[in-house]
Amino acid sequence: MYKKIIGFAVVFLFATAGNTYAYNVPMFTYKDVTDQAWEKDYVYTLSALGIIEGYPDFRYHSEELLSREAFIKLLVATAKVDISHALGIVPTDATGRWSAPYIAAASERHWIDFMVNEAGELKPEQPITREEVAAVVGNYLLDKVGTAGSQWTSGDWSKERDERAFADSSKINANIAPYVFYTVNRNVMEGDNQGFRPKSGLIRSEAAAVINRLVDIEAAVKKLEVTGFYAIKSSPAIGRMPLIDNVAMGWSHLEYDTEGTAKLGTDTTTYKVPDGYADVVKSADQAHVHKDLMVFYNDGKKLSVFLRDVPAQRAFVVQLVSKLGDPEFGFSGVSLDFEGLMDASDAPNYLQFVRDVKAAIGSKTLSISVPTDYYYKGYDLKGLSETADTLNLMAYDFTHDDSKLPSAPLPLVRDGVERVLRQGVPASKLVLGISKQANQWITTNGKTTTASPSIDLVEKRLADQNASKTWSLPYFLKLIHYQDGSAANDIYYEDTQSIAKKIWLAKVYNLKGISLWHMGNFTASDWDTIAKR
Repeated sequence: MYKKIIGFAVVFLFATAGNTYAYNVPMFTYKDVTDQAWEKDYVYTLSALGIIEGYPDFRYHSEELLSREAFIKLLVATAKVDISHALGIVPTDATGRWSAPYIAAASERHWIDFMVNEAGELKPEQPITREEVAAVVGNYLLDKVGTAGSQWTSGDWSKERDERAFADSSKINANIAPYVFYTVNRNVMEGDNQGFRPKSGLIRSEAAAVINRLVDIEAAVKKLEVTGFYAIKSSPAIGRMPLIDNVAMGWSHLEYDTEGTAKLGTDTTTYKVPDGYADVVKSADQAHVHKDLMVFYNDGKKLSVFLRDVPAQRAFVVQLVSKLGDPEFGFSGVSLDFEGLMDASDAPNYLQFVRDVKAAIGSKTLSISVPTDYYYKGYDLKGLSETADTLNLMAYDFTHDDSKLPSAPLPLVRDGVERVLRQGVPASKLVLGISKQANQWITTNGKTTTASPSIDLVEKRLADQNASKTWSLPYFLKLIHYQDGSAANDIYYEDTQSIAKKIWLAKVYNLKGISLWHMGNFTASDWDTIAKR
């Protein structure tokens, strides 16, 4: 779980049309974490977050005691501390160990001062006790509240001690008791019928539960903006406008076929102004929703040419500005969804185009949809975030048919978010895109084909008592299995439970919000979950 594993990450290499796509992200099942294991979700959640890595034998070893250094590493990783710049003093017996950077980071913040003995030793390999875990976590949590915690440490903590009335409270080290009981107060740790068991060691399954609770209580206070993409048969969702903050009307597209000219198309493809659009605009206005005009284009090769064709860009921007100013729609901004740029040489051209759009639209807002950067290199993510008001990360469509990799496994979504943040995009501008979809594999006589079933059909299959429905880990997606004659069917589905997990992920990374592609696909149950975000 906490050891660095060389060559252990599951690497997906996909060869398509002469290109190799690689996702160097661990996605595997632990041999010793059964479906009935109480710690199952805790373990796979931390694995999806990249906080734990596992052992080379593909086991979790739930019952093993955790060392001091291992827990320190867990907490520092959970806190997202940059260990490369840690300035804390590393105790003499931890110098040169794998854990030294994590210990330095925790030491710098005084989370572990109480663990260092008079000889200046931490004893990093020593099993950590429950009271030590609680004290480290308590120090961390109180550090976050700053001076507001002084009242707790100066006396309020004793009220918690008295209310809990653990049978073994007197055995808790008096020097760290305020921090222990703060962790208890925040419901990160608890006792049992034996008491708090302060001197007992912490096993690995318990550690997973502690860290998950810590992540959960911090994520719970985060509020997210919700952007709904109203496009492609979204009329059933018109009544959901009050549940979102922004709506991107998928009603236009770039038309570019002739050098020197281009236009904003609103009437010739799927992305067009629909019949009854006035009702949609009225619904958004009544809900006080911010309205964007979404502009779509997904021909990467033509887009690359367009980005070098200045006259065509100017013609397009003139029409865009005109449409944004049309009082019949009352658009508040524009949402650009220009897809398919794989060559890094396109990045400066696209950035300049976005800057020109931003300058032309004046006070109206600009949102840019971008893919993850595994193989789409034509997007300067940092530069785009500096220009646009929002970056919408399309963290999906990872699907690979041969390996049965579904569209949006949680570990890949998390990795995609981290990759964007590492490029300098501020979390306050990043929106996590959630695509409501299903991926189906149909196997008949040893031959497998694929399909993308409609949401209605998948929901009907969910209601079928003869179909097997499981919570698929490590993907965190619903897996539906059923037999249709001689054909075995497997469907990975972005259901309400998996959507909730992605909303949670956006909170964990303190992102600006989430986006929904597209509104018409989301079910009543999904909307109930979205409303609680």
